[in-house]
Order: sequence, then C-alpha cells, then structure tokens
Amino acid sequence: MAFSKIILGLSILSGALAAPVAEPAPMPAHDFDELMTNSTLRAMVRRATAVDYNQDYIASGAGVTYTPNLSSGSFKVNWNTNQDFVTGIGWKTGDDTPITYSGSFSVQSGTPGGLLSVYGWTTNPLVEYYVVENQGNGYSTGGSQKGTLTSDGSTYAVWEHTQSNQPSILGTSTFNQYISLRQTPRSSGTVTLANHFKAWASFGMNLGTMNFQTISVESWSGAGSASLSVSKGAAAASSSAAPVASSSAAPPKSSSASSAPAKTSSAAPVATSATSSAPAVQKYGQCGGQGYTGSTTCASGSKCSVSNQWYSQCL
Repeated sequence: MAFSKIILGLSILSGALAAPVAEPAPMPAHDFDELMTNSTLRAMVRRATAVDYNQDYIASGAGVTYTPNLSSGSFKVNWNTNQDFVTGIGWKTGDDTPITYSGSFSVQSGTPGGLLSVYGWTTNPLVEYYVVENQGNGYSTGGSQKGTLTSDGSTYAVWEHTQSNQPSILGTSTFNQYISLRQTPRSSGTVTLANHFKAWASFGMNLGTMNFQTISVESWSGAGSASLSVSKGAAAASSSAAPVASSSAAPPKSSSASSAPAKTSSAAPVATSATSSAPAVQKYGQCGGQGYTGSTTCASGSKCSVSNQWYSQCL
C-alpha cells in the first residue's frame, strides 16, 4: 500500500520516505486515440495498455526476494520479515479500467502477515487508495467506515482515514486514505475499479488526477509468497453500495496504522436523478460517466470534464 503506512497496521519507518524522486509523468496520449469516437474501440485501446511501472520499496533489513517482469506483466515475491516492504507492478498513470490478476498469494505467518491490493495515488486532491483483495491473516483498520460496496462477487467495507503530516508522493503532507476491504479474500480475479471509485464518490470520497496504480503485495511482519500476473481490461461488473449507519463505531485502530511512507519504485447509495434541483457537485467530484445517476452540475468555478467513458469530474 505505500507510503503513509497503510492504516492497515504499518509501523512507521523513521526517515524512510519511499516516495518517487519525481512524480511519474502522465503517459503520452496516442493521436489515433484522440480521434476515436467509438467507445468500444476506445475500450480496446485501453485494454492494450502495457504494464510500465515497477513498485520496489523494500526497507533496509527486510527479508524479501522480489522478481518483477514488466514485459510479461508478472512478478514473484517471497518474504520473511519484520520490516516493511511493498512490491508489485502496474501503470505510471492509473485509471478506472478493470484490473485482472491471477496466480497465487499465501501467508504462512504473522498478522496480517501480508496484503494483496490494488494500490495507487491521486493528486489535487492528494489521496492514497487501496482495494484490498486479500488481507492475509486479518488485521484491524482505523479511521471511519463510510459504508459497504458489493462488487466482483463480494462485499467490501469502505473506510476513510486522514493522515496528518505524513510522507506522501509529494513529500510530507496531510491527505486522506480511501480503502475498500474485500470480505472474501482471493488471489485471482478482476477488480472493477469504476465501481469502487463511484462508491467512494457517493460517500464524499473524491479522487483527483491519477498518479501510479499497481497490484502490490505488502507486509511489515510475517512470512509468505506470491506469484502473480497482471493486466488491464475486463467486462464491467454491476455493484451496489450502502452507507454505514451513523451509530456504528469504528474498530480499534492498530497502533502501527497511523503512518507509512509512500513506497516507490460502483456503486452508489440510493440513486438520485440529475435534475436542476440536484445539489451542485463540488470541485473534483464526479459529475458523469457510464451508469452515473448523480448531479451533472458543477459548483461555480469548475466544469464537468470527461476523463473516460466511465468517469467525468468537476475541474
């Protein structure tokens, strides 16, 4: 995860800011893609996006053997460690195209021992986000639970946590972490990111401009192994989301979950129709996209800009 110590229990690593030396530059746009108007063809181009980012954060003293292969879109990692590491592969610039991964992920010891997640960052606003697919032997998360999301054959608990003056891809900053935590762990499958991004927006958890995005394995205490292949593109899955009841209390926060260095290397509540009486969407909020049913009117000073066929944002 990466980073700011995922609230999922990372112990802070003194002085070990693992943010990239420079924020990855957006991938250059292909001229022919800009000319396409057919959504199916455009989706085919998106599915062809090659893995081009290697996340390789391994703290000093961590017992980790990591072997990435970007050309084949795969990586292997074995660990037996009491120090933090985050390793995996993905894309310099993320998006909401579904990510498919397959292979094996196994935790032999530790709590949680290891995590398997989609992991990424956005800027403006600065957000660190996770879709945790496998939580190893389980862990306690902090922050506040915003609700639940049902997607890709499972329920995910949706959490938000504020990190104050913690390491990030932009240096020491205050920012939010968004986390979808799968309740039925798996080591292969497809993550329909658009469902998570839509659910987060419905809970007031808005993303900004996409930075890197990976499938990553992380641990800070325990032993295990993983061998995974990663690709983008799959049929979108339906989803639903529900806010958490106001009386619900967040579980106790792990003592090591307050901070973590940044590591180098859909849902919605009850649908509302977009009418003139709908409240204006604040800057950086979602204002359109395939399946979106909320307001399409942006607050004064911003306008609804299309990012892709699934997501438009007030900028």
